Amino acid sequence: MSQHPGFCSTQVSVSELPKVEALGIELRQTSGYAAPVNVQTGELVREPFRIKHELGPDVQKNIQTIAGTLQKLKKHFGWNKVIGCSVTKAVMESLIEGSNESYYTRRAKVETILRQSLAKRSQMAFFHSDIHTVGAGYHELVWGDSRSKDVWRKKTVLVCTLGRNIGAILFMDGRRVRNSPLNELYTSNRSASLKSDAGEYKFVPPTPGSEGFDEWVETLDGYLAEITNSLPSGIDRMVLVPTGRMARTSVAEVILASDQLAKTRQLVADRGADLVVAETESEANIIRGTALDAIFELQVNQAQRALDGVLNDSKILQHLSTVQLHAIFDQMDVDGDGSLEPQEINRALTLLGIDRDLERLLEELDTTQDGVVSFDEFLAWWRKNIMEARCVVTTSAKAWQSIVTNVNPPMNFGPLVLLKVTFTFCRSCRAFEPKWRKYSDQYKDIRFVELVGNGTVGAMEFCTQELGVKASPAFFVFRRGTDGGQLVMSWTGASVEKFETNLDTCIQQEAERQACDA
Repeated sequence: MSQHPGFCSTQVSVSELPKVEALGIELRQTSGYAAPVNVQTGELVREPFRIKHELGPDVQKNIQTIAGTLQKLKKHFGWNKVIGCSVTKAVMESLIEGSNESYYTRRAKVETILRQSLAKRSQMAFFHSDIHTVGAGYHELVWGDSRSKDVWRKKTVLVCTLGRNIGAILFMDGRRVRNSPLNELYTSNRSASLKSDAGEYKFVPPTPGSEGFDEWVETLDGYLAEITNSLPSGIDRMVLVPTGRMARTSVAEVILASDQLAKTRQLVADRGADLVVAETESEANIIRGTALDAIFELQVNQAQRALDGVLNDSKILQHLSTVQLHAIFDQMDVDGDGSLEPQEINRALTLLGIDRDLERLLEELDTTQDGVVSFDEFLAWWRKNIMEARCVVTTSAKAWQSIVTNVNPPMNFGPLVLLKVTFTFCRSCRAFEPKWRKYSDQYKDIRFVELVGNGTVGAMEFCTQELGVKASPAFFVFRRGTDGGQLVMSWTGASVEKFETNLDTCIQQEAERQACDA
């Protein structure tokens, strides 16, 4: 059995996960590779096992081939518990026809195909699939060179996998940033066009010194620079993870030398970040990370299902009743003793789109200072910090629509609504937060609404596709209307001068409009 070297339990949540073991599977164009993993220690519970296969242009044949591989791997280990499965972009494309759908739609289709393939002959406790970059990222932050808390605590880490295509995943404060625009922009739609010496269905990078190698490296540098430049608020560390055949050749060592990838290195340095290359310690790294990813997703799935009976997508947090809040509290109170630890509440609040520093949350919640939180303490905190707050925070595009279409607003608000689009990984958004709260008290006639752009898939699609958000924070002033409201003005950036000038202009224009209508 294999104990991963240098293991350090860097994330507290690893020791609190609902399950200890999961079967990690990595699917590539030429094989499926798997092993059961103890996600608390990083140990491979049994020796890895590989099934070789070949994928080609026939989608239906590919589905049958992958189904056979998955069933053989599952049967080999006699596994009916949690399964995590990573796929490359190439595998994803080989299993579905058409390329015009969003990344989220395509990933969901692939996950359905894989789950159905495994469920045909036997049951399993839980199944989750994701792009292989996620597994590489989890491995790097929990067991890899970036496992130290000093590296990721309150910092943004960008993990990029390098193969035929480029994958990109963000981690903020040790947690994966869900619904990141990088998923749509690079992991899905971006065809890296990195040439292969082995044809269309196998990837072998050009040999250093061969014809076209320099052009190939320049193309790679351009895409990595574009990914780095697309982040609205910078990064603290960029980790490059060579995968597949690239990890097993001399190419990785050559292209990652100090005189290569000049554009990317300069951009990373300009942002005050460091660029590191993950060491190729073991072929099992991605299946370790994929197994951990599945356990994390199981935890989120269990918590989300517990809240689904209380919330629905059209609700905003300010409108939850005491009964609904008690139901949320009860769902978090697993042992039924009527009290909660702040860590439990913090995890649930994160699912609701409420971000709080744990120490600050403890001070706010535990007014009796007995180390636990009663429902009365929770209710008092909710009323003060959520219900009576002048700033609405939501992760739901439908909730936003319910606000902007409400022509009879509460609390004597006027016809204007100011929408601020933020992302959890955006430094400028976090820095602007105190000013945002101050302005909400200053401009009392305007309803202030914050939409967390990567809080849900629906929010991400609304922000990027309908609003066209490309930088954050982004501000939109709407006039209420039953038809979805009318956009009055929009701008981006955390400039105080721009904010005040634009908002004052909107107020003046609205006053003139009302005077004309009178």
